[in-house]
Amino acid sequence: MDDEILERLACVEHIQWQEWAESVCGDIEVLLEIINDNIDLNDLDSSRLEVIERNAQRVENWPKLMVDYSQLSEEMKEKDRVYARKVYGICKNEFV
Repeated sequence: MDDEILERLACVEHIQWQEWAESVCGDIEVLLEIINDNIDLNDLDSSRLEVIERNAQRVENWPKLMVDYSQLSEEMKEKDRVYARKVYGICKNEFV
């Protein structure tokens, strides 16, 4: 696959993830607020606490990744490239 095509597709994948993540983060923030206002966390089992903590970490960490694709680390770009390769593979098989 041509590197330029890969990078363009990865950039689109990143934009798509950003739009999805922004929506999800907003929902998670609301849910965490409801939980914090209405539930005693001491009453929850460890598996439920882990879910809450994992989502709190998402709300904290994801905004740091909501930057232009060109500003991502190579490690983070590669995560987008994984999906770009999948899209390319589907298009290649469909349009050949």
